[in-house]
Amino acid sequence: MKIRTLPAVLAVVILGFTGAVIAAKANKPPEPPRPGVEQSDHGREHVDSKKYGGDQPPTSGAHANPVSWGVYDTEVRDDQLIHNMEHGGIYVSYQPDLPQDQIEKLKKLLSEPFSNPEFQPKKIVLAPRAANKSPIELSSWRRSESLASYDQKKIEEYITRNLGKSPEPLAQ
Repeated sequence: MKIRTLPAVLAVVILGFTGAVIAAKANKPPEPPRPGVEQSDHGREHVDSKKYGGDQPPTSGAHANPVSWGVYDTEVRDDQLIHNMEHGGIYVSYQPDLPQDQIEKLKKLLSEPFSNPEFQPKKIVLAPRAANKSPIELSSWRRSESLASYDQKKIEEYITRNLGKSPEPLAQ
């Protein structure tokens, strides 16, 4: 029985490539834990409306249609923001009595024209939220972090490492 050369060479190349990819992944150090506290999974059912309560924005659960990405000067419903997080976005909320200079810093960091040209995040919702237990809350799908005051480094790291980490990261 004669082995055909081309199929044999292709098989060796494919097996070699697959082995190299597997070896590269095996030697790669594990990614450090993402910033924020992991939250329970409350599902992702789509509903017309759902009332939430609590001092921390929910990070999963039944939810309504999303809101447009951007900066809001009034509160946005939690059930809509969960949908934004399901789409890979980040919700940054703040207590309405947060000092105005910190609110302005948040707006400049998270919307155009961005204050940091090397940090231009998309899929962000920034809005006040009276029920927050902390002055600033960072929320993404099943993760959250509370801040006592504006901290640019922590906000940038949280957003960079959690953006798109969700069940539907490519959805708009």
